[in-house]
Amino acid sequence: MVPAQPAEDRSVPLDLAELYRLHAGFVWRSLRRFGVPDDALEDLVHDTFMIARRRLPEFDGQAAPTTWLFAIARNVAANSRRARVRSDKRAVLVPIGTAPLDPEHALERKQALAAVAAFLAELDPDQREVFELVDVEGLRGPEVAELLGANLNVVYSRLRLARRRFEAFLDGRREGGA
Repeated sequence: MVPAQPAEDRSVPLDLAELYRLHAGFVWRSLRRFGVPDDALEDLVHDTFMIARRRLPEFDGQAAPTTWLFAIARNVAANSRRARVRSDKRAVLVPIGTAPLDPEHALERKQALAAVAAFLAELDPDQREVFELVDVEGLRGPEVAELLGANLNVVYSRLRLARRRFEAFLDGRREGGA
């Protein structure tokens, strides 16, 4: 179980244990939003905090700890994604497994997940980030603006555009019978 994120505190954590205790849940959720597979989340949370430990003397406290950790987590997730792509290109995958208990339900679920993943992959990265932080994570606009270091109006504009594209995507699927 991942701990809930406490209210934002701009004070500089004195040690890694305190930083981890206060923000591990936020880092875990952020990495998950960045597309990190469930089986790699623990390792990448660990990697994020190891980098944070190494860089803790550089943290000046001008930004919130979550802003700083968010940037580290984003880089860790990007590095992991690049490594996974390189590994997947070298690996030969052989499907193993048994038929699902309910093939129709499994197929519908798989198609829905693939459709949403395809939509998110086609979405502008800046819009996707804001869309996921607000509509998936439940953060408010000002929090997202601070996390991303963006103007609040820019955040709301990206969110509006992403939501319009998602509505159009859903309408297209309804009309296409998919």
